[in-house]
Amino acid sequence: MNKKRVAIIGAGIIGLSTAYYLQKTGCQVVLIDKQEPGTGTSRGHASMIANYGVPGINQPQVWGQLPRYLFSKSSPIAIQWSKIGKLTPWLIQFLKNCNTTSMKKTALHTSSLLKSALPNYQELLLEIGAQNLLTHRGVLYVWIDSRQQPNSTQINIRSESGVEQIKLSGEEIRELEPNLSEHVQGGWYFPKAQHTLDPDLILEKLYQSFLNRGGQFEKEEITSIHLRDNTIQLNNSRYDQVVVCAGAFSKSLVKQIEGQFVPLEAERGYHIEFIEKQQLLSRPTSLVESGMYLTPLHNRLRAVGTVELGGLHTTISQARINYIARDAKRLLPVLREFENPWLGYRPTLPDCLPIIGKSPKHNNIFYGFGHNHLGWTLGPTTGKIITNLMQQNIAIDPAFSIERYL
Repeated sequence: MNKKRVAIIGAGIIGLSTAYYLQKTGCQVVLIDKQEPGTGTSRGHASMIANYGVPGINQPQVWGQLPRYLFSKSSPIAIQWSKIGKLTPWLIQFLKNCNTTSMKKTALHTSSLLKSALPNYQELLLEIGAQNLLTHRGVLYVWIDSRQQPNSTQINIRSESGVEQIKLSGEEIRELEPNLSEHVQGGWYFPKAQHTLDPDLILEKLYQSFLNRGGQFEKEEITSIHLRDNTIQLNNSRYDQVVVCAGAFSKSLVKQIEGQFVPLEAERGYHIEFIEKQQLLSRPTSLVESGMYLTPLHNRLRAVGTVELGGLHTTISQARINYIARDAKRLLPVLREFENPWLGYRPTLPDCLPIIGKSPKHNNIFYGFGHNHLGWTLGPTTGKIITNLMQQNIAIDPAFSIERYL
């Protein structure tokens, strides 16, 4: 019996996880990306398995903060005015989802994915020999300005989703993290959260495990997709099945497959790193008012955050880098010079839920993209869900279907 030949477009954490699981089932999997595996957005985040990660960013208070987001340089969200024309249709749809009903719906469905995120990571890292790259220290959300602390709705949504959270005073926080600023007034502690210590090494090990099982990698950009005789032709190669896991770059591929665009936008996210400063902090810590995280990795402390709406171009905004550096030093005053300014593209849909499932037009094309701030957290979970759908026809929650946008 011939093995099914399956193409996975996109070699980030979601594409790599999907490729690995499908190769395990006996498919002949070809992973395709225009970059080397694991070198895109999947390497540049706060490195947490954020099983507490609700609600999403589609919250009612966005409306009240809109003038600040549009005009202030000290806002956690920035919009590039030169791109405002292209962004407007997405912004309108997103703002329509910034209400209590939509926020709670997003949280409900996101929680259904988050419940298995940590065990799926633990299982996968054990299989690929990377279990030592996951550590359990919890996560802190802290504030300097008490007016910016999470509101009761956010707290209640987490509680309703089964998230354990403990409120701490400034003194209690400094008992956990003595190097934090004396100006920290309080915070929330998520004791069950874990974080990874070296995303690059995890991605490399996952890729090597995929290759060791007989998987293949093709470095190319997919520019043409044609359906022919129950097979799919990608550029000049044919496949029995295709999975689109190309993150923020999935939009043009969907257009070729479905005949129309989905409202996928890139949240441009940044990070900087303080080399050999990881000993200053023992767990990921977020400054709530800025959305900036500091995470201790193997040999560095990474500061990551902000949202910039401005498309997929590669120009790094120095204003965003300066914003992160400023708040990193507000939180941890002993920090000095940073290195490695970096930019990535979080793929986000207006309802802040990913697209996971089958094409409504073609039974042999599948999707897994649009995870916004939870791509790293949900990579193995999404890979498992897609594999179970393709191999066992296990149904997926229709809330994640692409049909909601077609």
